[in-house]
Amino acid sequence: MEWALPALRLVSGACVAVGLSLSPSLISIGVGGAALSALVDSSLRANLRKTFHAWRGLYLPFLLLYGLHAISWLYTTDKAQWLVEMRIKIPFLFLLPASIVLWRRYGEAERKAIHLLFHLGLLVVGIGTLWRFLQNPAWGLEEIKHGRYIPMVGGISHIYYAGLVGVGLFFLWELPLYGGRFWRFLIGGVHVFILHSLALRTGLGALYGTLIVLLMIWAIKDFRRWLWAIGAIAGIGMVVVIAVLYFPPMQRRWQSLREDLATYKRGHYITYSSVARRLAALQASCYAFQHAPIWGVGIADNQAAVFAQIPRLPYRWDKETYILPHNQFVEYAVGLGLIGAALFVAFWVSAFRQRLGMLWVGWLVYWLLLMQVEAFLERQVGVTAFLWGMGTLWAQLTQGKS
Repeated sequence: MEWALPALRLVSGACVAVGLSLSPSLISIGVGGAALSALVDSSLRANLRKTFHAWRGLYLPFLLLYGLHAISWLYTTDKAQWLVEMRIKIPFLFLLPASIVLWRRYGEAERKAIHLLFHLGLLVVGIGTLWRFLQNPAWGLEEIKHGRYIPMVGGISHIYYAGLVGVGLFFLWELPLYGGRFWRFLIGGVHVFILHSLALRTGLGALYGTLIVLLMIWAIKDFRRWLWAIGAIAGIGMVVVIAVLYFPPMQRRWQSLREDLATYKRGHYITYSSVARRLAALQASCYAFQHAPIWGVGIADNQAAVFAQIPRLPYRWDKETYILPHNQFVEYAVGLGLIGAALFVAFWVSAFRQRLGMLWVGWLVYWLLLMQVEAFLERQVGVTAFLWGMGTLWAQLTQGKS
């Protein structure tokens, strides 16, 4: 039975890698297998303890956040939703350190296989969705024009797909993969091409925003680099302008964005305005936060608390189209108050203090930007992609250092 534990570790990693793009069930199997692997193997248990002590600044905030989720049961009204929240966020307890120790235990061939499976799943979703768009471009452009998105193959949300693309691009830079540099650039190029072709503004905004931040950091280190950085940022801006002016999907997306903002500014009927509804939901969240600023309203009651404030806003929309603000920091501020928000901020401060190079900074910036437009840690795919991806990247960047 010596083969059982190595097989369990490999199957767990493969299930997570493929499941993130294609199957929530595979995600559950993979995450459960990772936990079982780490608990059954005595050497991995020892490594988990060492990992926690070495990187507690990254792991401890999530452990405490899960504890706050549990405590919020005392003042939560929606107990059924509380149970759902606790189930979704069980990975807070172990997935980050488990991902680190498992990746360190994998051999080179196993790492390549898991990395390849992750990209294959992501490419199936991206290429399949692009093919759907090319089959009926008029329908696709109309969807984009009205602020909607072409449904992704496999059912994943376009925002979570954008998050997975970010994971894939950072993985390509560092993780081992079959083939040479050509395949890395080809796969990465296909991911970026799909983001542009489907006009996925969340992913594009995070991608270009991360590039600009990294260029600014790179230039700060040496004054002589400023001209190069300014030129590169100007080039990025030119690419965006050209795409908006001449590329139909980007034209439609820009048009819908302008219409959304105009609708919000006028205060008119905003049911079908994606951006306007989000901005209005942020206003409602501020009102909800004022009711319980220290410990929050209870993470399971976020929706009810925010929706209860909507009648105070000067906008007209249908009740069934009410939405939450799609911001992870606001979610914690409303649900767990200043205490929960402070813990989440503490994680980011600790993460940015780690000296692992520009790739690590880029990873953090990319996800920090994404979490301004989506509460990624409120969904199974988001929790897993963030914690598993971070642990895997961390393990690869620090291999041989501990």
